[in-house]
Amino acid sequence: MKPFLFVIIFTSLLFTQSAFGQYFDTPGLVNRLPIETGGYIFEVIIVSSFDIPDYQFSSEEKRLSLIITSNVSNNLVEIQIPKNLINGNFTFYLNGQEISADVKTNEKISFITIEFPGKGLHKLDIIGTTYLPEFSEIAQLILATSLIGILFLNKFRKKIIH
Repeated sequence: MKPFLFVIIFTSLLFTQSAFGQYFDTPGLVNRLPIETGGYIFEVIIVSSFDIPDYQFSSEEKRLSLIITSNVSNNLVEIQIPKNLINGNFTFYLNGQEISADVKTNEKISFITIEFPGKGLHKLDIIGTTYLPEFSEIAQLILATSLIGILFLNKFRKKIIH
């Protein structure tokens, strides 16, 4: 009786779909994309079920474009984008069609999860509403100006006291 029960349980596990969601055809491929812009280098980390042979970043459009080649039917991608690169309300396009994504954030990154069907060549565009390095350059200028102003005021105050 025990061997028969074991065979039934084992075969049911083989033919039962995962309880944790949809099955994706391949394990995650890790891509680390260096994005050089505004005098900084940012790293975008992507774990996906497809290959990314090319990518482009446009600071003017606040857009990261990924060229995707997929050999599987069900695609999954998890993307970590530094908030200092692009941030805000994201819009996503797959082959020119707007798609939805799950976006979670913390103080350093935006974590984006996207699922889509289809083998072959695709283009995924991620568009943010803010591009922060432009503000970083202004912040450095304001800091330097403030420091010079404080030093000037200290010297001026010492002359009045003496």
